[in-house]
Amino acid sequence: MILMPIMYYLPLITGPGNHLILSLPKSIAYSSWNLVGMLAIFYVIRIAFSIVSYDSGLPSGIFLPILTMGALIGATYGLFMVQLGLLPQKLVINLIIFAMAGYFAAIIRAPFTAIILITEMVGSLLHLMPLAVVAFIALLVDQLLGGRPIYDSLAAAMEPKSGEKGLCGEEDQISIPVYESSKLVDEKIEDVKWPDDTLIKVIHRGSQDIIPHGDTVIAAGDLLVLAVDQNRRGQVYDAIKKLQGVELDG
Repeated sequence: MILMPIMYYLPLITGPGNHLILSLPKSIAYSSWNLVGMLAIFYVIRIAFSIVSYDSGLPSGIFLPILTMGALIGATYGLFMVQLGLLPQKLVINLIIFAMAGYFAAIIRAPFTAIILITEMVGSLLHLMPLAVVAFIALLVDQLLGGRPIYDSLAAAMEPKSGEKGLCGEEDQISIPVYESSKLVDEKIEDVKWPDDTLIKVIHRGSQDIIPHGDTVIAAGDLLVLAVDQNRRGQVYDAIKKLQGVELDG
């Protein structure tokens, strides 16, 4: 309820953020300290919305929100440097592009995806080499600081606590497609008798990446990414095949 007034009066900073990204080139044309502060506040609000969205348990993607926060960082830093007289204003747009790539690469731990995605968004190869440099430097810095991929961090937050059943060996991952004829369709995660030492880390549903909860309903076409003990990979795969009641590819 606290965020409802913000959503009403500032619709630009709600949602996935694509409209906010597209509005930045016009906004940065008028540099001022007030604009620097406003963009910094927008960044904080975006983080708050991301936390609320995740805690709500509703399915939502994180690609665009991550790119939006990266763009806000680039715009804020760029305009800050402009106000100090250390950067020409025409170069701020480049910092927005580079910041999106660096932020995405560090959080998702996918620098090549960041480079290709941002290059496609920009529609030009002129930024390809700088994008690559920024993406890999961001990844290196994140690793040196002990950061973790966002999906691993979200999955770790959902792992069983002490006294509960969880993974006990070296972790491996398997991807399980859910077909229309599968018995798992329309079942809640908590209602399925999953094999021992199995954790559902993420559900790929179309363009969305869903961090599953107990009440998350499995849909036809989902791709389940499971964390399993490396030594029990085959057993888990066979058990999931029996749960589905269909033959799995691969």
